[in-house]
Amino acid sequence: MNKVGEISFKEIKRISPSQFFSMKNCAYKSLLAEAFDKKPLLPLSPNAYFGTVLHKMLELIAKGIIKNETDLNIEFDKQVKILEDDLQDKGFSFFVPLKIKLKNFGLKKVQLKKYLRNNLEQPIKSGKTNLYSEKWFESQDKLIGGKIDLIIETDDDIEIIDFKTGTVTHNLLDDEGEVLSDVKNEYKEQLKLYAYLYFENTNKFPTSLSLVDLAKQKFTIDFSEEECKRVFDKAKTLLKTTNGSISTKSFLAHPKEENCKYCLYRPACSFFQQKLDEADISFNDVLGVIKNVRIFQNGNVSVFLQNGDKIMTVKNFSSEDFDELNKSISKQIRIYNVTKEATEYVYSVTDTTMIYE
Repeated sequence: MNKVGEISFKEIKRISPSQFFSMKNCAYKSLLAEAFDKKPLLPLSPNAYFGTVLHKMLELIAKGIIKNETDLNIEFDKQVKILEDDLQDKGFSFFVPLKIKLKNFGLKKVQLKKYLRNNLEQPIKSGKTNLYSEKWFESQDKLIGGKIDLIIETDDDIEIIDFKTGTVTHNLLDDEGEVLSDVKNEYKEQLKLYAYLYFENTNKFPTSLSLVDLAKQKFTIDFSEEECKRVFDKAKTLLKTTNGSISTKSFLAHPKEENCKYCLYRPACSFFQQKLDEADISFNDVLGVIKNVRIFQNGNVSVFLQNGDKIMTVKNFSSEDFDELNKSISKQIRIYNVTKEATEYVYSVTDTTMIYE
């Protein structure tokens, strides 16, 4: 079984624009990530890993390295192979092959091909145009830094573009109850931080900020220089406050579903464990003392946990897990990444299920 061990907190040297929104929602998560050298305690979803391949492909298309579908097919297979080898090295061979494990694998490749065709059909801008892809910028005090996906500079315009391989917008209700679609706040703030980083390094503000998804949809973000400066200052203040909490032990954590559900450091979070202590069923994790372990004729193993007056059942462990679980009867354990069954307090294991003492 996995153990967390003693946590040695250390200061976060720099905050990135992509990290700001997450830190704002739960600064403690960022401190845990730093304490564990950004090595997750739980596996990501295969979609998250695959997203790195898609992002790399968009970068190579933007740089002009991928010029046609033949280039795309060769590079796509190469990047998938690199990722699959890395997953196996990390012990996540259950994600391989991605082509079978991901429902949208083929669809995403089709979207990349459409993106490439649309990119090739774009009219060439007149005048001098400079393209910068994956360019690093950091603030003068080095407290904020990150790579901008694409910068397009012409004689009259400077556009900063961030590629997104997932959903860019969310639905909101207006004052009259009508559903509106708007770009997620985290992406707006991320681009505003990039804009101010660009300004600090060039003494020029971009004229436009855009998000581009796999469907080649472009979402333009409204901004002002004052807004960008305000978000920039907030990010620095947040970094200072977060680092200051290490010495005072006054950690800022907000354990709720939207902050914790996909957090990869839940096993080390005492605030989250309190939620599990209360048998909070809003999460796909359970905590309890092992009361019994049963192996069935088909080889499947079920574990029965007691949490207060509740008995929780976690099904479908493999027969290889039986001995270790059976030896741990009367121990308190935490089981992460399970799925809820129709019956209350009954769960099933998944490919990403992990147990911590």
